[in-house]
Amino acid sequence: MEFRKQEQSNPKNNVKKTVLSQLLAGLILGAVAIVAFSYTGLNHVVITAAAQSLPAKKVLIVTTSHNILGTSGYPTGVWLPEMTHPFSALQNAGFNITVASVKGGNVPIDPYSIPSNPQGTNRDDPITEKFLHTPADVAIINHTIPVSTIDPKQFSAVVFPGGNGATYDFPWDKNVNRIAAAIYEQGGIVAAVCHGPAALLNATLPNGQYLIKGMKVTGFSNEEEAITEILIGKKHVLPFFLENELPKRGATYEKTYVHEPLVIVSGSGRLITGQNPESATNVGEKVVEILKGGQAT
Repeated sequence: MEFRKQEQSNPKNNVKKTVLSQLLAGLILGAVAIVAFSYTGLNHVVITAAAQSLPAKKVLIVTTSHNILGTSGYPTGVWLPEMTHPFSALQNAGFNITVASVKGGNVPIDPYSIPSNPQGTNRDDPITEKFLHTPADVAIINHTIPVSTIDPKQFSAVVFPGGNGATYDFPWDKNVNRIAAAIYEQGGIVAAVCHGPAALLNATLPNGQYLIKGMKVTGFSNEEEAITEILIGKKHVLPFFLENELPKRGATYEKTYVHEPLVIVSGSGRLITGQNPESATNVGEKVVEILKGGQAT
Protein backbone atom coordinates (compact mmCIF):
# COMPACT_ATOMS: atom_id res chain seq x y z
CA MET A 1 0.00 0.00 0.00
CA GLU A 2 2.75 2.41 0.89
CA PHE A 3 4.55 1.86 -2.41
CA ARG A 4 1.36 2.45 -4.39
CA LYS A 5 0.82 5.76 -2.56
CA GLN A 6 4.27 6.89 -3.57
CA GLU A 7 3.45 6.11 -7.18
CA GLN A 8 0.31 8.19 -7.06
CA SER A 9 2.09 11.14 -5.43
CA ASN A 10 4.99 11.10 -7.97
CA PRO A 11 3.57 10.85 -11.52
CA LYS A 12 6.83 12.14 -13.03
CA ASN A 13 8.72 9.27 -11.43
CA ASN A 14 6.20 6.87 -12.97
CA VAL A 15 6.93 8.25 -16.42
CA LYS A 16 10.68 7.97 -15.84
CA LYS A 17 10.34 4.42 -14.60
CA THR A 18 8.16 3.48 -17.58
CA VAL A 19 10.67 4.96 -20.00
CA LEU A 20 13.57 3.22 -18.26
CA SER A 21 11.69 -0.10 -18.29
CA GLN A 22 11.01 0.24 -22.00
CA LEU A 23 14.64 1.08 -22.70
CA LEU A 24 15.82 -1.86 -20.61
CA ALA A 25 13.41 -4.21 -22.37
CA GLY A 26 14.63 -2.92 -25.71
CA LEU A 27 18.24 -3.51 -24.75
CA ILE A 28 17.46 -7.04 -23.59
CA LEU A 29 15.57 -7.87 -26.81
CA GLY A 30 18.39 -6.36 -28.84
CA ALA A 31 20.93 -8.50 -27.01
CA VAL A 32 18.84 -11.62 -27.59
CA ALA A 33 18.54 -10.74 -31.27
CA ILE A 34 22.32 -10.25 -31.53
CA VAL A 35 22.99 -13.58 -29.79
CA ALA A 36 20.46 -15.34 -32.02
CA PHE A 37 22.06 -13.85 -35.12
CA SER A 38 25.51 -14.84 -33.90
CA TYR A 39 24.40 -18.47 -33.91
CA THR A 40 21.70 -18.79 -36.55
CA GLY A 41 22.63 -15.91 -38.83
CA LEU A 42 26.34 -16.61 -38.78
CA ASN A 43 25.69 -20.30 -39.29
CA HIS A 44 23.54 -19.44 -42.31
CA VAL A 45 26.30 -17.22 -43.66
CA VAL A 46 28.87 -20.01 -43.26
CA ILE A 47 26.60 -22.58 -44.94
CA THR A 48 25.72 -20.18 -47.76
CA ALA A 49 29.36 -19.29 -48.30
CA ALA A 50 30.30 -22.98 -48.45
CA ALA A 51 27.53 -23.68 -50.93
CA GLN A 52 28.52 -20.72 -53.08
CA SER A 53 32.13 -21.90 -53.15
CA LEU A 54 31.00 -24.78 -55.36
CA PRO A 55 30.03 -24.27 -59.01
CA ALA A 56 26.25 -23.93 -59.28
CA LYS A 57 24.41 -26.77 -60.97
CA LYS A 58 27.43 -28.48 -62.52
CA VAL A 59 27.57 -32.26 -62.15
CA LEU A 60 30.08 -34.81 -63.43
CA ILE A 61 29.18 -38.36 -64.48
CA VAL A 62 32.10 -40.79 -64.79
CA THR A 63 31.76 -44.14 -66.56
CA THR A 64 33.98 -47.16 -67.06
CA SER A 65 36.04 -47.66 -70.22
CA HIS A 66 36.46 -51.43 -69.76
CA ASN A 67 34.67 -53.54 -72.36
CA ILE A 68 35.54 -57.22 -71.80
CA LEU A 69 34.26 -59.39 -68.94
CA GLY A 70 37.50 -60.86 -67.61
CA THR A 71 38.80 -63.75 -69.71
CA SER A 72 35.29 -64.79 -70.74
CA GLY A 73 35.38 -62.80 -73.95
CA TYR A 74 31.90 -61.47 -73.20
CA PRO A 75 31.34 -57.76 -73.88
CA THR A 76 30.68 -55.50 -70.92
CA GLY A 77 30.89 -51.82 -70.03
CA VAL A 78 28.52 -49.43 -68.32
CA TRP A 79 25.07 -50.75 -67.41
CA LEU A 80 23.25 -48.12 -69.43
CA PRO A 81 20.26 -47.24 -67.19
CA GLU A 82 22.66 -46.61 -64.31
CA MET A 83 23.94 -43.70 -66.37
CA THR A 84 20.80 -42.63 -68.24
CA HIS A 85 18.48 -42.55 -65.22
CA PRO A 86 20.65 -40.23 -63.06
CA PHE A 87 21.42 -38.23 -66.24
CA SER A 88 17.69 -37.77 -66.87
CA ALA A 89 16.98 -36.72 -63.28
CA LEU A 90 19.79 -34.18 -63.34
CA GLN A 91 18.90 -32.91 -66.81
CA ASN A 92 15.23 -32.45 -65.89
CA ALA A 93 16.32 -30.46 -62.84
CA GLY A 94 18.30 -28.06 -65.01
CA PHE A 95 21.81 -29.12 -64.03
CA ASN A 96 24.79 -28.70 -66.33
CA ILE A 97 26.13 -32.23 -66.91
CA THR A 98 29.56 -33.34 -68.11
CA VAL A 99 30.11 -37.01 -68.94
CA ALA A 100 33.63 -38.37 -68.65
CA SER A 101 35.07 -41.88 -68.81
CA VAL A 102 38.29 -43.46 -67.65
CA LYS A 103 39.92 -43.28 -71.09
CA GLY A 104 37.63 -40.81 -72.83
CA GLY A 105 35.94 -41.25 -76.17
CA ASN A 106 33.22 -43.82 -76.80
CA VAL A 107 31.65 -45.40 -73.70
CA PRO A 108 31.43 -49.21 -73.88
CA ILE A 109 27.89 -50.34 -73.14
CA ASP A 110 26.87 -53.72 -71.78
CA PRO A 111 24.69 -55.03 -74.62
CA TYR A 112 22.31 -56.72 -72.18
CA SER A 113 21.38 -53.29 -70.79
CA ILE A 114 20.14 -51.97 -74.14
CA PRO A 115 16.31 -52.06 -74.20
CA SER A 116 16.10 -53.15 -77.84
CA ASN A 117 18.20 -56.27 -77.19
CA PRO A 118 15.75 -59.22 -77.15
CA GLN A 119 18.20 -61.19 -75.02
CA GLY A 120 18.73 -58.36 -72.58
CA THR A 121 17.37 -57.87 -69.08
CA ASN A 122 16.46 -54.19 -69.46
CA ARG A 123 13.60 -54.43 -71.91
CA ASP A 124 11.07 -52.00 -70.38
CA ASP A 125 13.01 -48.78 -69.94
CA PRO A 126 11.46 -45.67 -71.54
CA ILE A 127 14.08 -43.37 -69.97
CA THR A 128 16.94 -45.17 -71.67
CA GLU A 129 14.94 -45.50 -74.89
CA LYS A 130 14.45 -41.73 -74.94
CA PHE A 131 18.17 -41.18 -74.31
CA LEU A 132 19.15 -43.47 -77.17
CA HIS A 133 16.73 -41.70 -79.53
CA THR A 134 18.09 -38.25 -78.67
CA PRO A 135 21.08 -37.57 -80.97
CA ALA A 136 22.56 -34.91 -78.68
CA ASP A 137 22.56 -37.33 -75.74
CA VAL A 138 24.06 -40.16 -77.76
CA ALA A 139 26.80 -37.82 -78.94
CA ILE A 140 27.72 -37.19 -75.31
CA ILE A 141 28.53 -40.86 -74.62
CA ASN A 142 30.27 -41.22 -77.97
CA HIS A 143 32.67 -38.38 -77.18
CA THR A 144 33.35 -38.42 -73.45
CA ILE A 145 36.15 -36.51 -71.76
CA PRO A 146 39.02 -38.56 -70.25
CA VAL A 147 39.09 -38.31 -66.45
CA SER A 148 42.74 -37.27 -66.60
CA THR A 149 41.61 -33.84 -67.88
CA ILE A 150 38.92 -33.23 -65.25
CA ASP A 151 39.31 -30.43 -62.70
CA PRO A 152 37.17 -31.48 -59.69
CA LYS A 153 36.91 -27.85 -58.52
CA GLN A 154 34.51 -27.20 -61.39
CA PHE A 155 31.86 -29.61 -60.06
CA SER A 156 29.39 -29.72 -57.21
CA ALA A 157 28.79 -33.46 -57.52
CA VAL A 158 30.01 -36.61 -59.24
CA VAL A 159 28.00 -39.72 -60.10
CA PHE A 160 29.65 -43.08 -60.80
CA PRO A 161 27.34 -45.46 -62.71
CA GLY A 162 28.13 -49.15 -62.55
CA GLY A 163 28.24 -51.99 -64.98
CA ASN A 164 30.66 -54.89 -64.57
CA GLY A 165 33.33 -52.90 -66.39
CA ALA A 166 33.63 -50.56 -63.40
CA THR A 167 35.15 -53.31 -61.26
CA TYR A 168 38.09 -53.57 -63.67
CA ASP A 169 39.17 -49.94 -63.99
CA PHE A 170 37.55 -47.72 -61.34
CA PRO A 171 39.48 -48.90 -58.25
CA TRP A 172 42.92 -48.64 -59.79
CA ASP A 173 42.57 -45.46 -61.82
CA LYS A 174 44.33 -42.66 -59.96
CA ASN A 175 42.18 -39.99 -61.58
CA VAL A 176 38.92 -41.68 -60.57
CA ASN A 177 40.25 -41.82 -57.01
CA ARG A 178 41.42 -38.21 -57.22
CA ILE A 179 38.08 -36.90 -58.45
CA ALA A 180 35.99 -38.77 -55.86
CA ALA A 181 38.18 -37.65 -52.95
CA ALA A 182 38.53 -34.04 -54.14
CA ILE A 183 34.82 -33.43 -54.74
CA TYR A 184 33.95 -34.91 -51.36
CA GLU A 185 36.70 -32.98 -49.60
CA GLN A 186 35.58 -29.65 -51.10
CA GLY A 187 32.05 -30.15 -49.81
CA GLY A 188 30.45 -31.72 -52.88
CA ILE A 189 28.37 -34.85 -53.37
CA VAL A 190 29.81 -38.23 -54.36
CA ALA A 191 27.23 -40.73 -55.65
CA ALA A 192 27.60 -44.26 -57.02
CA VAL A 193 25.20 -47.01 -58.05
CA CYS A 194 25.44 -50.81 -58.38
CA HIS A 195 29.10 -51.56 -59.30
CA GLY A 196 29.83 -47.82 -59.33
CA PRO A 197 30.98 -47.87 -55.67
CA ALA A 198 34.11 -49.58 -57.01
CA ALA A 199 35.23 -45.97 -57.55
CA LEU A 200 35.20 -45.49 -53.77
CA LEU A 201 37.39 -48.43 -52.82
CA ASN A 202 40.72 -46.65 -53.14
CA ALA A 203 39.64 -43.02 -52.85
CA THR A 204 41.60 -41.52 -49.97
CA LEU A 205 41.33 -38.14 -48.28
CA PRO A 206 44.34 -35.84 -47.69
CA ASN A 207 44.79 -37.35 -44.21
CA GLY A 208 45.32 -40.77 -45.79
CA GLN A 209 41.99 -42.16 -44.62
CA TYR A 210 39.68 -44.00 -47.00
CA LEU A 211 36.78 -41.78 -48.04
CA ILE A 212 34.25 -44.43 -47.04
CA LYS A 213 35.77 -45.29 -43.66
CA GLY A 214 33.05 -45.20 -41.02
CA MET A 215 30.32 -44.70 -43.64
CA LYS A 216 27.23 -46.77 -44.38
CA VAL A 217 27.26 -47.82 -48.04
CA THR A 218 25.64 -50.24 -50.43
CA GLY A 219 26.37 -51.76 -53.84
CA PHE A 220 25.62 -54.87 -55.87
CA SER A 221 25.11 -57.70 -53.36
CA ASN A 222 26.65 -61.18 -53.39
CA GLU A 223 23.21 -62.67 -54.04
CA GLU A 224 22.78 -60.42 -57.07
CA GLU A 225 26.26 -61.37 -58.28
CA ALA A 226 25.32 -65.05 -57.99
CA ILE A 227 22.24 -64.51 -60.15
CA THR A 228 24.38 -62.75 -62.76
CA GLU A 229 26.84 -65.64 -62.79
CA ILE A 230 23.98 -68.04 -63.46
CA LEU A 231 22.69 -65.86 -66.31
CA ILE A 232 26.08 -65.68 -68.05
CA GLY A 233 26.98 -69.26 -67.22
CA LYS A 234 30.38 -68.40 -65.72
CA LYS A 235 31.75 -67.86 -62.22
CA HIS A 236 34.61 -65.79 -60.84
CA VAL A 237 34.78 -63.44 -63.82
CA LEU A 238 34.90 -60.26 -61.72
CA PRO A 239 38.02 -59.24 -59.80
CA PHE A 240 35.98 -58.86 -56.58
CA PHE A 241 32.49 -58.53 -55.12
CA LEU A 242 31.62 -55.18 -53.57
CA GLU A 243 29.84 -56.70 -50.59
CA ASN A 244 33.17 -58.26 -49.61
CA GLU A 245 35.46 -55.36 -50.48
CA LEU A 246 33.67 -52.28 -49.16
CA PRO A 247 33.95 -53.36 -45.48
CA LYS A 248 37.72 -53.82 -45.94
CA ARG A 249 37.92 -50.02 -46.29
CA GLY A 250 36.15 -49.50 -42.97
CA ALA A 251 32.65 -49.03 -44.44
CA THR A 252 29.47 -50.66 -43.16
CA TYR A 253 27.80 -52.51 -46.02
CA GLU A 254 23.99 -52.69 -46.11
CA LYS A 255 21.62 -54.37 -48.57
CA THR A 256 18.02 -55.26 -49.24
CA TYR A 257 16.35 -58.03 -51.26
CA VAL A 258 17.77 -58.84 -54.68
CA HIS A 259 16.93 -56.25 -57.33
CA GLU A 260 14.88 -54.15 -54.94
CA PRO A 261 15.88 -50.46 -54.86
CA LEU A 262 17.97 -49.25 -51.94
CA VAL A 263 19.69 -45.86 -51.57
CA ILE A 264 21.87 -45.04 -48.57
CA VAL A 265 22.92 -41.50 -47.71
CA SER A 266 25.97 -41.01 -45.47
CA GLY A 267 28.62 -38.39 -44.76
CA SER A 268 26.19 -35.63 -43.75
CA GLY A 269 24.28 -36.11 -46.99
CA ARG A 270 27.32 -36.02 -49.26
CA LEU A 271 27.86 -39.73 -49.95
CA ILE A 272 25.05 -41.47 -51.83
CA THR A 273 25.13 -45.13 -52.87
CA GLY A 274 22.55 -47.31 -54.62
CA GLN A 275 22.52 -51.10 -54.48
CA ASN A 276 21.54 -52.10 -58.00
CA PRO A 277 20.21 -50.88 -61.37
CA GLU A 278 16.77 -50.55 -59.83
CA SER A 279 18.21 -47.85 -57.54
CA ALA A 280 19.58 -45.65 -60.35
CA THR A 281 16.61 -43.28 -60.64
CA ASN A 282 16.47 -42.83 -56.87
CA VAL A 283 20.19 -42.06 -56.73
CA GLY A 284 19.81 -39.34 -59.36
CA GLU A 285 16.78 -37.87 -57.61
CA LYS A 286 18.59 -37.87 -54.27
CA VAL A 287 21.52 -35.96 -55.77
CA VAL A 288 19.07 -33.38 -57.15
CA GLU A 289 17.24 -33.14 -53.84
CA ILE A 290 20.37 -32.56 -51.78
CA LEU A 291 21.98 -30.13 -54.21
CA LYS A 292 18.82 -28.06 -54.49
CA GLY A 293 18.25 -28.20 -50.76
CA GLY A 294 21.72 -26.83 -50.09
CA GLN A 295 22.54 -29.63 -47.64
CA ALA A 296 25.77 -30.65 -49.36
CA THR A 297 28.13 -28.04 -47.97
